[in-house]
Amino acid sequence: MKKQLVFVYGTLRKEGDNAHYLENAKYIDHSCYAEGQLYDTGWGYPALILEKDKWVTGELYEVTTEELKRLDELEDFVENRADNLYERITVMVHTTSGKEEAIMYVMRNIKDHFVSIVENDWIRYVN
Repeated sequence: MKKQLVFVYGTLRKEGDNAHYLENAKYIDHSCYAEGQLYDTGWGYPALILEKDKWVTGELYEVTTEELKRLDELEDFVENRADNLYERITVMVHTTSGKEEAIMYVMRNIKDHFVSIVENDWIRYVN
């Protein structure tokens, strides 16, 4: 099975409500950063919008094809669908040992009620 790196920044992180989705995935790094801005959606999970020169805190995992399919379902992502909740893109992630290319789920647009998370760290924000 092909393995893929995934950068997670919200409920999929170790202390997040959906961490169980990654309980069997290989945990690569807990102190990672990718460009973007986090927003509180008001729905119990964050949205990440691509934004240059802002850094979101997250974790890096290596997942199998099956684990990636489950993440796609959670994030309401279907390849080539026009109305995905999140899009799955490849980004450069800064880790403690260098840079890695990884998948990240992003929203294309923010809604009027979204609140910017100043610290850009979902776990710190909710705690």
